[in-house]
Amino acid sequence: MSTDHLLSIGGFAIVSGLSITALRHYDEVGVLLPAWVDPVTGYRRYRPEQAQQARLIRALRQLEMPVESIRQVVEDPSGPTAAALLRKHRDHLAQRVDVLTELVREADRYIKGGVGMPALKGSRIVQATINATDRAESIEFYRRAFGATFNEEIGSFEFGTWPNEEFFLLTIADEQNHPGPAGPARFGLLVEDVDSAHQRALDGGANEVYPPVERPWKPRSSCLIDPSGNYIDLYQS
Repeated sequence: MSTDHLLSIGGFAIVSGLSITALRHYDEVGVLLPAWVDPVTGYRRYRPEQAQQARLIRALRQLEMPVESIRQVVEDPSGPTAAALLRKHRDHLAQRVDVLTELVREADRYIKGGVGMPALKGSRIVQATINATDRAESIEFYRRAFGATFNEEIGSFEFGTWPNEEFFLLTIADEQNHPGPAGPARFGLLVEDVDSAHQRALDGGANEVYPPVERPWKPRSSCLIDPSGNYIDLYQS
């Protein structure tokens, strides 16, 4: 096959507005496939006319549309499914406007009244304990899938830092300090992009319980089982 008319991934990145990293990711998740991949080097090449599709993907990601929704819109941009998904995402953005407006009001209150440690408004879970059949494998899985930092001193993955609201510890069970659950644990994590985090977890060895889905009563979510058998619910932040 002659590839003289095809663009290198670097050249296509320039004309499409997508980074090389993004192009590789969209290939991996099946949203934008290269026209040809070198069977020896794995080097990707694209047709010039694919730039229009790439620009559409870029525009939808700037709207923070989930990857799975983008996949469906790109398949038929003028169809009823695309219109329905765009309306649904528009409603989701409108809800976020309300949340952000309240945060702006909160910031204004801090500006006027000063910043102090806020009083607790309620209780929330800040630690969960899981069993690990292979400690090293578990540490590597959570590091790669979720960017978690493992603190050997306390035997826990750290998400966020104390006293910020995103602070959460995921502790690996040990007989002396942190006995584990009798069976598999189940816990939930907030992530910036459910689709990407879900795929990274699958690539890292997790098994899928159900893929990312939208439900009217909670954020976009998915569920997986880690290599040690623990259940992970992912939620769109």
